[in-house]
Amino acid sequence: MEQYTKACIPEILLKEDMMAAQLKLHLDEGGQEYNLSELKDFAVMHNVKTGINEDAIRKMIAHDIYDVFVEIARGKAPVKGKDGYFIYHVQNVEQQTGPKILENGEVEYVHTNEYTIVEEGQLLAEYIPATNGEYGYTIDNKMLSPRRGNNLSPLRGNGFWITDNKYYSLIHGRVEFNKVGMQVTNLLMVKEDVDISYGHIDFDGNVIVRGDVHSGMTLKATGDIEISGHVGDCRIEAGKNITIHQGMQGKFEGTLVAGGEVFCRFIENSQVVAKGNIVARSVLHSKMETQGKIIMEGKDAVVLGGSVHAVQGMELTEAGSSAEIPTVLVAGVLPKTIQRNAELTALVKKVEEEVVLLDKAASVMQRMMQTKVTKETSERRMKIIQAKIIKSTELKKYQDEKISIEALIDSGKNASIIVQDNVYPGCRVEIAGQGIRVKTKTKHVKFVIKEDKIEMMLLY
Repeated sequence: MEQYTKACIPEILLKEDMMAAQLKLHLDEGGQEYNLSELKDFAVMHNVKTGINEDAIRKMIAHDIYDVFVEIARGKAPVKGKDGYFIYHVQNVEQQTGPKILENGEVEYVHTNEYTIVEEGQLLAEYIPATNGEYGYTIDNKMLSPRRGNNLSPLRGNGFWITDNKYYSLIHGRVEFNKVGMQVTNLLMVKEDVDISYGHIDFDGNVIVRGDVHSGMTLKATGDIEISGHVGDCRIEAGKNITIHQGMQGKFEGTLVAGGEVFCRFIENSQVVAKGNIVARSVLHSKMETQGKIIMEGKDAVVLGGSVHAVQGMELTEAGSSAEIPTVLVAGVLPKTIQRNAELTALVKKVEEEVVLLDKAASVMQRMMQTKVTKETSERRMKIIQAKIIKSTELKKYQDEKISIEALIDSGKNASIIVQDNVYPGCRVEIAGQGIRVKTKTKHVKFVIKEDKIEMMLLY
C-alpha cells in the first residue's frame, strides 16, 4: 500500500550554486497529504530536474520526518581529467654532482652519473596520455564541463626509438635520465681487475672498472672512465672524465689523460693531463697540467713535490712541506701559448693569401677553357683546384686552433693560486710566465699577478 505524509505544506530550499536541494515538510492541518510521486513532482516544479534521491524522500514519509530540511537532490561536480604521466621500466638513477667533503673531512669521490644498463630493444618508458575527465551537472540539469588533464612533453634525447608512446633502447648500453628526457649510451662494464689476463681496453664509449687497473695495462675510452679500485703504473686515456676512487701510484711512469675532468683520491709519482678540472686530496711528486682548475679537497689535502699547472688557477689546502721539498705551482697561460697564438695569426694570414691566389688562378684557367679546351689546361686546372682544397683544409685547421688558444688565453686572464693553510719555502709560484720563490712559511694566502708582477695577499 502506497504511503502518504500527514497533512503538511512542503518547502524546497535550493543551494545558490544549484548543486543541492533540501525539502522540509511543515506539519499543518490546512495542508494536504503527499505520496512519493507527488513530492517528486513538487520538486520538479521548483526547478529540481535531476539528481533526485527517492530514498531520502521515501524515508521522510516512512519515518515521519517533519519541520526539518532534508537533502533530497544533489548535482554532480565535473571530474578533472587525469594528467599524462610516464611509467619508467628502468631505474631512474639520481644524478650526482661529483666529489663532496664528508663531515669528518674525508673526500667522497663519486662519479657524476650512476649507470643503469639496458639491452637493445628493451622497453625503457611509456607515456600514458591525459584524459578528458567526466562531465558534471546541476540539479536544474545544466551540464558542467570538466578540465582536461595536462599532457607532458615527449622525452628528448638519443639512443632510443618511440612507437605507440613507448620508448625502446636502440643499443646495449647505459641509460641516463635528465630534466628533459634520457639518453642511452655505450658502456663497457668490467666487474674484475684489468690485468694481463683480461687484456688492454680500447673502447668506443664509457668504461666502468669495478676492480683495480694493474701496472703495465692501457685503458682507453672515448667517453668517461670510472675505476673503483687502485691504479698502478699504467696509461689511462678518456675522451671525457676520469674518476679513480682509490687513487693512483704511477711509479713515475703512470699517466692519466682526460678530455674532461679528473677526480682521483690521491696521485703519486704520476703524470696527469686534463682539459677540465683536476680534483684530488693529495698529490705527491707528480706532474699535472690542466686547462681548468686544480682543486685540492679535504682538511689534510696537500701538493708536495713535482709541478702542477692549471690555466684557470688552483685552490689548495697546503703546498710543500717543512722539509722544503721543491714544489712548483703554475697558473695562467704560459708564454709559449701566447707565442703559438702569434704564430697562428701569421699562418692564418699567409694561408688565406695563398687560397686567394689559387682561387684567382682557377678562375683564369676556367676562362681559358671556355675558349679552348686542351688536355694540358684541364690538368693544370685540376691541380690548382686540388691545391686550393689542401690549402683550405690547412687554413681551417689553423683557424680552429687559433680559436681554441684564444679561448684558453681568455680563461686564464684572472688565474690565481689560493692556499688555505700553509705554503712552505721550497715552493715556486708562477703566474702567466712570472715567478717567485716562497722564502718563508706563509698561511692563508692568495697569489695574483698585477702589472706583470706576482703579488701575495692574505686571505683574512
